[in-house]
Amino acid sequence: MRNLHEWLEYQSRLNTKEIDLSLDRLGEVQKNLNFIQPEIDIFLVAGTNGKGTTTHLIQEFLIKKGLNVGTYTSPHLIEYNERIKFNNENIDDKSLIESFEIIEKHRKGIPLTYFEFGTLAAFITLSNKPCDAWVIEVGLGGRLDATNILNQSVAIITSISLDHQEWLGKDVNAIAREKVGILKKNKPCISSAKNVSDVIRYHSERSNSVLYEVDRDFSIVNSNDGYAWSFKDNLVYPRISIPESWGEGEINNLSSSLAAIRVISKELMPSDCELNSVISNFSLPGRFQIINNGIPWILDVAHNYESAVNFSQRLDSLNISGDILIIFGIMNDKDIEKFIKIFKNRVKDWIITSLESSRSSGTDEISKVLKGENILSIIRSNNPKSAFIEASKVSDNYDAIIVTGSFELVGPAIKWLEN
Repeated sequence: MRNLHEWLEYQSRLNTKEIDLSLDRLGEVQKNLNFIQPEIDIFLVAGTNGKGTTTHLIQEFLIKKGLNVGTYTSPHLIEYNERIKFNNENIDDKSLIESFEIIEKHRKGIPLTYFEFGTLAAFITLSNKPCDAWVIEVGLGGRLDATNILNQSVAIITSISLDHQEWLGKDVNAIAREKVGILKKNKPCISSAKNVSDVIRYHSERSNSVLYEVDRDFSIVNSNDGYAWSFKDNLVYPRISIPESWGEGEINNLSSSLAAIRVISKELMPSDCELNSVISNFSLPGRFQIINNGIPWILDVAHNYESAVNFSQRLDSLNISGDILIIFGIMNDKDIEKFIKIFKNRVKDWIITSLESSRSSGTDEISKVLKGENILSIIRSNNPKSAFIEASKVSDNYDAIIVTGSFELVGPAIKWLEN
């Protein structure tokens, strides 16, 4: 019998491609399994940035209302089990392995990708829990993503910017067309992606999906008493206390989350007290996470230009006056130069590292871009752990350490710091 680690190793070898976007394989296995989704409210969250925050905010609001909530997100930071949660608790190994065994029995040689296998396992696992609602984060794109086998109650498009162009298209309109591929006939869609509103409107009309757009159908504005949220010109929450450390991204994600719940059921909307309670206690591992290790280590999974801008905005709230060291590693499909420009005047020194992934940028490539920006104080590391050890040796010289660029860097950093 395989343990969880052995199952994941096995799944990673079934398909020769790490990313192989298609619904054909999954559709066949779904038929073999006779898998039918439960008749509950399902929130399907797509977008370039903010998917994880939006997913977890919806989860928290629904739990606050007494609902049993199943959640599926990716990728994980430390443990695979983080991907699948029931009432915000990670699923246990046994439940996961049971779902893997069911899929393997019905797979009939179909080469599912690692993500497809895991997604189907998530849906089987959550189907065995007494869920009142699911909140599901799309993996990559939307139209051909494994999560798109669901017929959701509401779709949420958080934001759209350049990322994963190799698979989704060369410009934001092409990427938007992939994201709105999750829209279903006669099912509502919440959109905060103002920069591609024409694409989203066109596809929502084609799919007969009722579209709710930010700043047209719902909005959040800064007022004298904090923030105020409105829906269809009705002021719903006049006084929302937004944490000082939140950036524009988090505020927009909150607004979308509330709109998604509102179109499903007015009764599920949090009270003013519940809303502010969730916000004041809200945190997500790897998203502006601060771990004190002599000095603050500030960890954020920002891995594209827009998320880096938002992270930089959040750093302003800390008012760090002294020198900052950054540990940086990133995938090879990202715009390294644009990312670096955001931090070049904020940090003093750079430790750069390769990641434990075939898609990682090498330190030669990162170093070349840094030198092109006239950044010469660079230490190279072969792997994340070496980078953390190097940083800890010189930490007395700095007021803070930033770790950013990838889940594949921030996850190992959390694990290393906690140990």
